[in-house]
Amino acid sequence: MAPQGTVKAPPAPTESDVYDRQIRLWGAEAQSKMSNAKVLYINTSGISSEILKNLVLAGIAASIADGRDYPDAMMHTPSSFLPPNERLQDANGSSSSTSSSSNTNNDEEEPSAKKVKKMSVARAMAPHVHELNPLLPECEINEEKDIESISSSFLNEFDIIIASQISLEQAKHISSSVAKNENNKKTKFYFVHTFGFYACALIDLGANHEYRKEIGKELSDIHTVDDYITLDEMISMKLSDIKDRWHKNGPPVIYAKFMSIFNYFETQKEWPNEKNAQDFIRVTKEFLLQQGLKGDYIGDDSELECLCRTANAEVSPVCAVVGGVLGNEVIKAISGRGEPANNILLFDGLDGGCKSFTIKKP
Repeated sequence: MAPQGTVKAPPAPTESDVYDRQIRLWGAEAQSKMSNAKVLYINTSGISSEILKNLVLAGIAASIADGRDYPDAMMHTPSSFLPPNERLQDANGSSSSTSSSSNTNNDEEEPSAKKVKKMSVARAMAPHVHELNPLLPECEINEEKDIESISSSFLNEFDIIIASQISLEQAKHISSSVAKNENNKKTKFYFVHTFGFYACALIDLGANHEYRKEIGKELSDIHTVDDYITLDEMISMKLSDIKDRWHKNGPPVIYAKFMSIFNYFETQKEWPNEKNAQDFIRVTKEFLLQQGLKGDYIGDDSELECLCRTANAEVSPVCAVVGGVLGNEVIKAISGRGEPANNILLFDGLDGGCKSFTIKKP
């Protein structure tokens, strides 16, 4: 019995308490799979932060591989994990470190550069991720700056890999590195990028991914992904060969815009921006013609210039909406409940539509 006048602390919440609503929605088996899953986030961005937040709150452990310098790499990224005032404080040196230095030496002031504690984005994110859901183990980090140097054995420890702010070649490297795990199921790979009001996600679930369709409250028999192709095959396919019954002359315009942005990044080794707009217009028209499309397939010069200016711009509402959709896709992939998007997911913020598009071998 507690001494008189003291307040007995409430019992610590258990997983069944915290995830009760999810268990009722997805079932205990699905929640168990989610609790045992491991997701790796390669390079933190506004969109991957939203996915991470949704999945961590759902009880899915997160690991981060991001060796880029903090706060420089995150100064223009919309992320609730790293508030702007915190980033500015870290960039300029905290007030506590300033007062400390002034107390130890009033006559000399250290240069502001020496006050800044350099760390990786992964290390800066880790405590915020653990604070979001203390029931999960601490966020594991990998501070390797060179993505190609991350070992295949490390990548294959995870059920899901979500990458952003990387090149197409790096995406191919990750996709080819994730061999089959011990349970004979390939690590599933999501490569996502937002640009202004648009977003595109490339999804590689593996040839043998199994799922059950949801028919009301019932589940169907086991299905496998139809028309499976690897991420490498998606990226390498000529744009004029990407068609379906609604897109007879080429791929969806959003996908062509996505590929044009990354073609410029691959060939010119820099992101499109307002300073290289004219060069982007020239390179993009040449790229579209090489891909068997018209030079104005994704718009005239003014529209290409607008695309150039927003090629690497992350808009918070777009990140939030697409992060919710992709978070749900990851849960479907882990639990095996519901038909997943295969193999392209496109978002148009001008009409609010988020559609799946399947690239098939010609």
